[in-house]
Amino acid sequence: MVEWFRRRKNGNLQGETDEASRETGSTAELGGGTPQESAALELETETAGDLVDRTPKPEEPADGFSEAGVREALRDVRDPEIGRDLISLNMVRGVEIQGSSVTVGVALTTAGCPMKHRITTDVRDRLMEIEGVESVEVDFGVMTDADRQNLMTSLHGGPSELAPAFKDESRTRIIAVVSGKGGVGKSTVAVNLAAALDRAGHSVEILDADVHGSSVPVMLGATEKPNVVGGVIFPIESPTGLKFISMGNFVNEGQAIIWRAPIVNKALTQLMRDVYWDEPDFIIVDMPPGTGDVALTVAQMIPKAEALVVTTPQADAARVAVKAGKMAVQAHLKLAGVVENMSHAECPCCGEELRIFGGDGGDRVASELDAKVMGRIPILPDASGEPGKSLFAEDTAPARAFEKIAKSIAEKKVRRRIKVL
Repeated sequence: MVEWFRRRKNGNLQGETDEASRETGSTAELGGGTPQESAALELETETAGDLVDRTPKPEEPADGFSEAGVREALRDVRDPEIGRDLISLNMVRGVEIQGSSVTVGVALTTAGCPMKHRITTDVRDRLMEIEGVESVEVDFGVMTDADRQNLMTSLHGGPSELAPAFKDESRTRIIAVVSGKGGVGKSTVAVNLAAALDRAGHSVEILDADVHGSSVPVMLGATEKPNVVGGVIFPIESPTGLKFISMGNFVNEGQAIIWRAPIVNKALTQLMRDVYWDEPDFIIVDMPPGTGDVALTVAQMIPKAEALVVTTPQADAARVAVKAGKMAVQAHLKLAGVVENMSHAECPCCGEELRIFGGDGGDRVASELDAKVMGRIPILPDASGEPGKSLFAEDTAPARAFEKIAKSIAEKKVRRRIKVL
């Protein structure tokens, strides 16, 4: 008996406690034995009870504080460039929990990922919300070539296809901002319309298709080159959060793009094919001005687009804007409406509208195209136009005008073309 306790204390007699209990029960049922045996039996029972492991069990982790819970929480963390969560992208390669500390292994598409710091912050902020988590570490690795290619294929499709967002069956609406000539504020309308849609809660991205006069990068204050992974180009995110892509980001600042139309057409095709457009609610296309070959090519490539015609009040601007609108109609684009930019200025003293340029260009264009004037954008005298400062501040008259246009566009019902197999 002494030997049994010695072995029990050493942990070498697992499972014998139950057997001893059965033996005790059998002896008790017999009711026999000497007083000494009864005392020994009583001692055995007490001693065995004392030897039961009463070490406090570790506390169960709080709800969510487990590998499964951590992985579920990481579904709320999105890759900033791709726009999808880390779990569905198969970027989370491991979760290790030690006490109150969590280490997450994340496989990046490229070692020099510019969004590494932001991913770290987003992962840490989300996991720290789980009860019981006191520290979070992110351990970065890099995807293999095969993993990277599989990811890009799943996101983008085949190499010769247009991005899904531009296809007829996609839910993404394409708003092509067109004008008959340069200098009427077409790019200003494009970026501020995108900002207004974004403020209204819609997901929106910008394609700067004005190759020879690309100004969107400077207007949004983001002139860096885009990240390219496995042949897929990722849109650049501006300081205001708007995502865009432009040929201006592929050349050095101030460098002229001296390309003939066939090369320009090929470059624009590449932007609509090789850029990862995450099927947002809207893609705003800043079209080349006029009715030339490049504008026609872009219009023909995205026949589901809706044309928003930009003009100024002057009669000359209105005449050429009508031509741009008719070109869009001939390319089978729908007309979203007309925007009259630089329509008027507001007197700072009395608020009276001052028609600096006179004319009624917006109404003329709308009448010729059988369309609607969706908004008239006033001139703001103190608008600087400096790099990164082309978006009108909220609660200004131009910003309110763009919000009205954005609301009208968002509320418009558009029939989607159904792909027939």
